Amino acid sequence: MKSSTLLVILVLQAVLVMGIFAAVAKENAAVGDNKGNRETNGSKLKCCTNCNFSFSGLYTCDDIVKKCDHVCKVCSAVRTPAGKRFQCTDTFLGICGPPCKKH
Repeated sequence: MKSSTLLVILVLQAVLVMGIFAAVAKENAAVGDNKGNRETNGSKLKCCTNCNFSFSGLYTCDDIVKKCDHVCKVCSAVRTPAGKRFQCTDTFLGICGPPCKKH
């Protein structure tokens, strides 16, 4: 086989495996136990500076902000030296939004 054909086959296999992992992760998130927020939020944050992206196609945003984005379903209070702030604990399907300009 030519090396380009082999490369195409390997890339297609990687895409297939990532798709399977994303489907399994989404199913587990919807069925998961009650430890924190395990449900996948189908919306998209308008911005995220500290994105925690997984190759399964899921991400969380670790930003500590003054007010959570309106699409956030579970917004947790966080104590900081600057006072009370918030963090969205939702898990999102897709890719992270652009970095935020200000928190």
